[in-house]
Amino acid sequence: MTKSKALPFIAPLFLFMTFLCVEGFYPDQHYVLYPIITLLVAAVLAWFWRSLPSLTPAAPIISAGVGIIGVVIWIGLDPLAMRLNVGLEQLFNSAVSSFGLETWQTPVDSLAPVGRNPFLLYPPVWAWFLFGFRVVGITLCVPIMEELFWRGFLMRWLIEEDFISVPLGTYQHFSFWITTAFFAAVHGAEWPLAALVGVLYGAWFVRTKSLGSIMLAHGVTNLLLAFYCLVTSDWHFLSTVVKPTVLK
Repeated sequence: MTKSKALPFIAPLFLFMTFLCVEGFYPDQHYVLYPIITLLVAAVLAWFWRSLPSLTPAAPIISAGVGIIGVVIWIGLDPLAMRLNVGLEQLFNSAVSSFGLETWQTPVDSLAPVGRNPFLLYPPVWAWFLFGFRVVGITLCVPIMEELFWRGFLMRWLIEEDFISVPLGTYQHFSFWITTAFFAAVHGAEWPLAALVGVLYGAWFVRTKSLGSIMLAHGVTNLLLAFYCLVTSDWHFLSTVVKPTVLK
């Protein structure tokens, strides 16, 4: 019974992550493939919609404000996060080299990651279409599927296997921080930013007891991040070209 209750919370993110694994074989087709996963996730969410708790934000205006704080953190601290990643990668490479394990070394990220600009890759109409789908995906589908899993399922399941019996927004040290850690981990090189924003979302969830509130905050963060990319032409937040660079 618990497994069937968990499916609406787990299935959308599981589908999304599976598709990302497949997309990994075609990294240069990110913008073309993204509409497919957006539509698939939207279909799964629609299928399970009646099985979900209320997703109406408890405090929409403040939740939007939380989302704005989230994007300020994400953009403002990005240079520091990249520097931290480079430092950790260099430290790891130095450590394994000292043991004669050079084959274990990992490529060192660039401090200035390069993003894929859809407006340089495709004709204007096609580029706007693909960018529009990207915005819809990260503003609507991603916040719903992520928060259903992280805060709606995992944060409660870590408290009690029968997670439905745990009220939304229940705080327990272990579940809160483990959930935040996993939320950060799946964001790859942006994990330091995701960790801080994850704490922000988690705290707001504990305060409001409302999945809709953190979904709104998450959606606002992602929407503003997409428009930041559009205005500044700094596209690495949406699609990064991996170009390892070892600092001297």
